[in-house]
Amino acid sequence: MKKKIGYIAKLKEPETADEIVEKFEGKVENPKVKYPQDLGVEHPFDFESVERVYKRVSIISGAVNKYVDNIMGEFTIRAKNPNSEAIIKKFLRTTNFSTVMRAWIREGVLKGNGFMELDLKNSQIRVLNANYMYVERDEEGNVTGYNQFIPQKRVGMKAITIPFKPEQIAHLKINDIAGEAYGLGLTYPNERAIETMVLHIEDFTKMIKRKANMPIHAKVGIPGQSTNSKDVDDFAERLQFMNNCTEWVTDGNVDMKVLDFSAITESMVKTLQNDLFQVMAGIEVPEVLLGSGQLNEGIAKVQLEGWQRKIASLQEVIESIVEEKIFKPLLNSNKLDEVIEFIWNLPGEEEINRRIEKVSELIKSPFISPVLRAGMEIEIARLLDMNDVEKILIKPQKAGETEDQEREEEEEEIEQPEVPGAKPNANELQEKIKSYEDMTIQEFVNLQEIKGFNYTDYLIRILQRLNIDPFAFLRATNKQEVLNGLFDDNEIERLRTVLKNGFKKNKTIRQIERDIESNIDLRDRIIQGKIVAARENRAVMIARTETVRLANMGLVDLYKENGVEKVRFLAALSDRTCPICEGLNAQVFDIKELKVGQNQPPIHSGCRCTLISV
Repeated sequence: MKKKIGYIAKLKEPETADEIVEKFEGKVENPKVKYPQDLGVEHPFDFESVERVYKRVSIISGAVNKYVDNIMGEFTIRAKNPNSEAIIKKFLRTTNFSTVMRAWIREGVLKGNGFMELDLKNSQIRVLNANYMYVERDEEGNVTGYNQFIPQKRVGMKAITIPFKPEQIAHLKINDIAGEAYGLGLTYPNERAIETMVLHIEDFTKMIKRKANMPIHAKVGIPGQSTNSKDVDDFAERLQFMNNCTEWVTDGNVDMKVLDFSAITESMVKTLQNDLFQVMAGIEVPEVLLGSGQLNEGIAKVQLEGWQRKIASLQEVIESIVEEKIFKPLLNSNKLDEVIEFIWNLPGEEEINRRIEKVSELIKSPFISPVLRAGMEIEIARLLDMNDVEKILIKPQKAGETEDQEREEEEEEIEQPEVPGAKPNANELQEKIKSYEDMTIQEFVNLQEIKGFNYTDYLIRILQRLNIDPFAFLRATNKQEVLNGLFDDNEIERLRTVLKNGFKKNKTIRQIERDIESNIDLRDRIIQGKIVAARENRAVMIARTETVRLANMGLVDLYKENGVEKVRFLAALSDRTCPICEGLNAQVFDIKELKVGQNQPPIHSGCRCTLISV
């Protein structure tokens, strides 16, 4: 194997004061296949040879199948938007996705590389044999395409080369090294240990055959005296027919004994056991899963826990590729943008029944608190897939919550009459906005009060905005502005990631603030030589301002798509409300005339206002 050069991230020094350039300067080595033509990066080993091992060595085929079975199991997907979930599930059914993915994973585990051809437009996928697939990439390691090369198998036939674009192939790499174009898989790193084990098995098999045929050593003649060679040859010839005889008679000068292989056999058994341990350590399949009965319960448990972590790590790799190469493009083609949740290893009926039985027994205990009992009832409803029943079950009270407080919250949830010129329950919402740093985005927007609108649809609009938003008020255009506290391109992308994560996980403003502090090296904001925002205060100001700005932009997009023509400005009225926001409160604006900073929040840094439809 040739040593490859890994990625080295380095911020390139701008050539001029007005230029900010960030670029990866590390290169990768791309040994190309030149004959019969330029196909791409050469394979690190012969994929066909490990395929033969899979077909001929039972322990390898068994180990690979163990991986595939445990990775796949029973799985499903979940999405907040019912439309997204319906689209993906239809695709899974149409393409027989589970079966195709098993073959894809098997190629990846065995050869280190699984190649799945994608035709998302026509809902078709299939696995291509890795033996004939080559990766094309540039010197920075970016994949530019794939080539399938099918050599000629008979005289007169022409070799075929089929090119693929990057989006046409989902490439699964298992056990890969940084900077490499291909994975190494399960078999190749253990090739020497497997070969040694196979040779020892063949030797052991020969010995067992000899032992089974009861080989005999015969001594002819009188000890200490020379024996005629013709007599020895004659007796040897007669021994060839001994298999068909049950009784033999010889004179006193012939000594016949069955050969004893016990010592050699014992040594060979130990050798084979050592070979097996070496292979199992390399392929990382627990001994207990390969049928060994020599393990105590504690060791078997530790092995299984390590195995489960290994399977979970492979599932994460597979999940990320499927989401990026299949689910995301599929949803984007339907003008949807959502993270699809994989749910691996669904519990079987027996496991569900055991769980229900255990929870049911716990509920009967007189020492269980009402809160825990209510939680267990909800758990049983989930296990029985009784979602409607779960909604009407009494939910556990929060710690320290009294029945009176719970009743007050229920009364607050009762819809109040609409007051002309104000949002339904506007006063209540305004009180909540005062401490909105501890509210989630969904609570802040409160779309439940806007009939016909769905929070998932709203979240999609925000994420669409986030993907293209330039963050003009925070982005530096030259090196001096970076020194003055604005963000370079790398910091802007970190902020984009933090906000995406915050909106997707419905975090609070305070949580987003902490994420900004952890991921961005904040600096004092300086304008005309004066500090207008100290470094320690910037995280909370950015979290407040940007979440409110993006939340309102997503709202406006949602309103426009649903035919809303006018919106009302809703200020967070308190002793901290600025005169501008207080003056805009309750005013109605044409949705086409909205402009951020004038009549669309945020009006200023740290603004807490929002818009509601009229």
